[in-house]
Amino acid sequence: MLTILTTTGFMPNAQMVSKGPTLSHAACTMHVDTSRREALCTVSAAVLTTCGVGSASAKSGEFGKISIFGVGDVSSPYQPGGPKAGKDATFGYAKSDGPLLADGYAADVSREKAAFLESSKRISSLQPKIDSKTWWFVRDELRVQAYNMRSSMLAINKVLPESKKELASQAYKKYWSEVEAFDLACAKKEPALANKEYADVLAALKSYTDLV
Repeated sequence: MLTILTTTGFMPNAQMVSKGPTLSHAACTMHVDTSRREALCTVSAAVLTTCGVGSASAKSGEFGKISIFGVGDVSSPYQPGGPKAGKDATFGYAKSDGPLLADGYAADVSREKAAFLESSKRISSLQPKIDSKTWWFVRDELRVQAYNMRSSMLAINKVLPESKKELASQAYKKYWSEVEAFDLACAKKEPALANKEYADVLAALKSYTDLV
C-alpha cells in the first residue's frame, strides 16, 4: 500500500505521518483474497476431474442416455431391443408386443400402379411433340416421368407371382433400353429415327403392361 510521508521543511527532526490503511487491515484483505482463490481452484479442479471421467467412460459412437416421463433410456443405442432390422422390426427398432399394424403393406402397390398408369399415359402422348419437332419437350418429359415410373415398376415387380417375376424383369429392362435409344434419337433431332424408336418404346411399354 502507498504510504504518504509529510515533512516540515527540511528540518532534521521532521516526523513521518502515515495516511494509508493499517498493516493489519491489509494482511486481513490479502488473506480473504487468497482463501477465495484457493476455493475457486478447488471447485474448478473437481469439475475438470468429473468431465474427464465422463468422457473417458464413453465408447466410440455412444450417445447420451435420455429418460423422459419414466419411458427409460430413449437414445437409440440404448432403446430396449433396438436398433434392429428385418420383418420383426418397425422403424429401425424391435417390434413391441402385439400384431404389426402395417403388416402386408409391401404387397399393396395400388398407389404404384396408379402412378405407373399416369406415367404411361404421358409417355404415350408424345407423338404430337415429335411431329412438331419439339425435341426439348420430349426429352424433358422422359426425365420427369423416369424416376416415378422406374420406382413404380420395380415395386410392382416385387409383388408379382414367381412365375411372372423373371418375365417382368426382362420387360422392364427392355422398356428402359428403348427409352434411352429414343432419347438419343431426339438429341440427334432426326425425325425418322425418333419415330422408329418411339414405336419401339410403345411396343415395349405394352409388353410390360400386359404382364402386370
